[in-house]
Amino acid sequence: MHSIDEATSTAQPALTCLIVDDSAFMRLRLRLMMESLERVSTSEAANGTEAIQEYSRLKPDIVLMDIIMPGMEGVETVKKICEADPDARVIMISSLSHKEKIAEAKAAGARYFIPKPVTPEELRKAMNDVLSSPETNRSAGNL
Repeated sequence: MHSIDEATSTAQPALTCLIVDDSAFMRLRLRLMMESLERVSTSEAANGTEAIQEYSRLKPDIVLMDIIMPGMEGVETVKKICEADPDARVIMISSLSHKEKIAEAKAAGARYFIPKPVTPEELRKAMNDVLSSPETNRSAGNL
């Protein structure tokens, strides 16, 4: 897949996305943004443990991950997902945008960072960047 636009064309299979956030409201908001795109299917996890289980089960094309969650927080979750699947495409979405946390997320394997509140345009750009170049985009966006 090269971009969200190509992935959502009728000739392409559905893009799969795992949304990980402890806030049910934020999961709903992100799901609605993702589902407004054609041919995108989503699943959700409320914490890091659920995220690892869902990622293993689904092998989604992209993961939208919060940093601050109870239990296993986002950076540790990304690290575990990326250790199991180095090709995982994770976009961090968080209200916590300290440079140290962003650097930790990058070191763990995240490919992009979007500060909350996220807009549909920011989400589309991040997804296009991450999907179009899986390895070189580890330095894209704010990472």
